[in-house]
Amino acid sequence: MRCMKKPGLVWTALALASAMMLAACGGGGSDHGNGNDDRGAAPVAGGGTLAPAATLVAGPIAGFGSVIVNGVRFSSVGAELVDDDGLAVNLAQLKLGMTVRVSGEADEATQQGTARQVELVHGTRGLLTAVNVAAGTLTLLGQTVSTNSATAYQGAAGLAGLTVGQPLEVYGVLQADGSLLATLIEVRTALSTVSLSGLVSQLTATSFRVGDLTVNYSPAVVSGVLGAGQRVKIKAASGPVNHVLTASAVRVLGADSVYGSSVTAGARLKLKGVAEAAPVNGVLNVSGTPVNVSKALVRGGAAIAAGQFVEVTGQWDGGVLQATEVELDGYRESQIGGRNELYGAIGSVSGSTVVVDGVTVELGALLKDGRLAQVPAVGRYVEIKGNLVGSTLQATRVEFKNASTGVGASFEQYGQISGWVSAASFRLNGLQVDASGARFEHGSAASLGNGVYVEIKGAQNASGVFVASKVEVKNGFHD
Repeated sequence: MRCMKKPGLVWTALALASAMMLAACGGGGSDHGNGNDDRGAAPVAGGGTLAPAATLVAGPIAGFGSVIVNGVRFSSVGAELVDDDGLAVNLAQLKLGMTVRVSGEADEATQQGTARQVELVHGTRGLLTAVNVAAGTLTLLGQTVSTNSATAYQGAAGLAGLTVGQPLEVYGVLQADGSLLATLIEVRTALSTVSLSGLVSQLTATSFRVGDLTVNYSPAVVSGVLGAGQRVKIKAASGPVNHVLTASAVRVLGADSVYGSSVTAGARLKLKGVAEAAPVNGVLNVSGTPVNVSKALVRGGAAIAAGQFVEVTGQWDGGVLQATEVELDGYRESQIGGRNELYGAIGSVSGSTVVVDGVTVELGALLKDGRLAQVPAVGRYVEIKGNLVGSTLQATRVEFKNASTGVGASFEQYGQISGWVSAASFRLNGLQVDASGARFEHGSAASLGNGVYVEIKGAQNASGVFVASKVEVKNGFHD
């Protein structure tokens, strides 16, 4: 399925998240072909600590039809889906560019994995106070947010479509100066709370500064010990008044924190972030995480430079990520034909535009140069590679996946059932589904019906029917 082949290494993870969250949300079972739930230890809570020999894959979502993060395509049917506030989420809420932490199992040779937990890491939330289209920046809660050609948008076509005063949530990675490089800018209808992450400066007994914003932490619950230069995550009930934000909670992100989660020595890590400087004696920081690249294979270039978006794979020794491989920005795109990937059924068609996995895809360039003879019909299962521009994915390659076999031939779909006849005949996102022989999680065939939210795994046969091997009934997400 993929062009890149790496040495086979199977990672096994215990999960993230807290016992309280597990009780509220519940976890799923693993499918290793024996029909048994063999996931091992239960997840422990957002911002928790990974157990020794665990694996964490952290970065922006690059694709769907499974959840694709840092090149690994994770099956999520049966996985626990939560956010870092401890609330349950479903796949329909996830968007390209959102930052997540995924714990589970992954085979680097095939770049296929099974997620035990997908945790959405919320971004900076607040009202837009300034936008500079020429500079490619915006200001949110006193923080400068940078954008680039890979920044995705929801609710706006691009930076020029934003208006001062709009409520936004910005997902991204921290840069050396504490500013944010946005991977997704989402226009929100309203905000129940505001939040931001950044570096502490000018610390006093009651306040500190993050960027241009003064934070009054005297009424806040503070987790950890504050100090100058530390990275913190701040929450508040409302926005700043006269450039002062009154915090309700402040969490200090320790030196062993990766995307807000502490990691135990011995864990396998695969993370994406910004190189804060060129390596000195082989060591640099990647979005706040110390990385030793002296023994790493660097793909996509000869050297790592300050400000580069990089993806690092290695082992955490308790204080430094000992990298075995570094991919520079653009390397994977050159190998597979784009930054983003979608595996799913065509949900709707309008001219040369289709919708797959909730993402709008433009096929016009492929039609124009003859690489695609015609627009696929609704229900046709496809694999699409391309690049998200604003909120539309510009396709560079389309493959049809009917009656696929071999590695990567199994795909996933999620959404609400329509056209219900029986477990052997219903529709999901325009796709005809037969789940009569499927293994069920959190329900049974009797749980199904119109409007029920499900996640399914399987493959489309030669007749165009998606034969499900596994179905998870997502209780609580019904019409």
